[in-house]
Amino acid sequence: MQLFPRSGWLLGATCAALLGASGVAQAADGVVFVHGTGDQSVSSATTGYWTQSAIDTMRTGRPYLIVGYPGASCAGFSQCSWGSIVDQIVPWMDANNITSFTVITHSNGSSPLRYMLGHTGAVSAKGHAVSTVTSRISQVIFSAPDLTGTPLADQVTTSGSFLNIANSVVEFFGGGSYNNPAVVQQRTDNMRVYNSNATFAGAQGATTVGGKPISVVRGNRVYANIFSSDAYCGGYMYTIGLKAAALLGWGSFNASTDGFIGSDSSGYFGNIIIDDARLNHHQSRRGCHNSGNLIAKKVASLTIPPPSQQTYTPETNVQGAALACNNYAAAYATDFMTGNTVWKYGCSSTQLNNGYVEPDCLISYGYSSSYRIPSTASWNPFLNPAYYPTWGEVCPDSWHGDGICDACLISKYGFDATTGSTGANDCVQAPPGGSNWCADLAWDTYYGFHNYAVVKALH
Repeated sequence: MQLFPRSGWLLGATCAALLGASGVAQAADGVVFVHGTGDQSVSSATTGYWTQSAIDTMRTGRPYLIVGYPGASCAGFSQCSWGSIVDQIVPWMDANNITSFTVITHSNGSSPLRYMLGHTGAVSAKGHAVSTVTSRISQVIFSAPDLTGTPLADQVTTSGSFLNIANSVVEFFGGGSYNNPAVVQQRTDNMRVYNSNATFAGAQGATTVGGKPISVVRGNRVYANIFSSDAYCGGYMYTIGLKAAALLGWGSFNASTDGFIGSDSSGYFGNIIIDDARLNHHQSRRGCHNSGNLIAKKVASLTIPPPSQQTYTPETNVQGAALACNNYAAAYATDFMTGNTVWKYGCSSTQLNNGYVEPDCLISYGYSSSYRIPSTASWNPFLNPAYYPTWGEVCPDSWHGDGICDACLISKYGFDATTGSTGANDCVQAPPGGSNWCADLAWDTYYGFHNYAVVKALH
């Protein structure tokens, strides 16, 4: 009997475990990440689109592949889109002995996957059959998928510009080339055709496509509370840009939207596993609000609670004036009505919870200390006729939707919007380089008394 040193035995056992009896690496389950609209390299998709921390959370230690492909220059049904994805997955599968894998897509990344699942006989530019890839897909997780198109695509391909939309949203259309093939593909009229003629696989209400289970992760509102980490996750400028798109109805034909994709589009088919009122379109690719951990459980085939039981503490919507009119900052400004210099008081973080009811805090954030809007209390200076010497009526409702963000209307109702609306239309922040007309109580330095002044807020 030959004896082996303990270290040699351990090394041999380790090698056997890694290689198996035949000396071939053991089969593995993997994860593939497919980005949305935008011409991304593997590097930019990793660092700028998904981020490594979000990737690591969702893949749960499994081998993974970050795909980079021309997601703006090529529509989802074009070979240069789905074919590029196939040509990256095949060598990765072979090199890592991947026998099955989960695909996680974001936004319009769902389109090339839908094409692949419906056209398994198609062949890529490098000669790889789509079936080589789809045969090993175990499940697909669509995050914020654009399954029926977005009104934003209709807007920008018709007008050729984003009008007043925030610059931070431009990235979702490939960096500003509004009429690129992927954006045109996402027009709602075009997507109706592609869904009806089987260009893109997936029937309305289905939970599988091409025999593969489909899960959907989506947000249904955009929160932009400046004090909340919920709004800052992934970058605050993205949040307020998507908030503007949601308020103006650009991201959806209905009120339920992540700012870019409406729930009618993201919920066209698939099993909805996350339906979060905090998760905006950008945050859904960054694993915000525990979505990364829930996706990780789904990747690992673990049970996750239904959306109705994924509880969290609700946050308060930020009042539009805080962002549109900079009412959280004190500053000198010029009153449009008189031409006089006025002093806007603003609301600092210290004033917000100092125990006193500060009017500018109330209209900026919806509350001041323990007092919350709407307020019709007699103490409220916004409802005091003495502060409106140039107007015949104190803060009339006719000022709703007049293009001026009126602080007094926010104090009365919590928003300044067109009659019958629920969104703060007059108080949506203009994009960088733009401006808002804002009306607020201010100290007139020429006359030496308080007055309701209209000033221009630059961004």
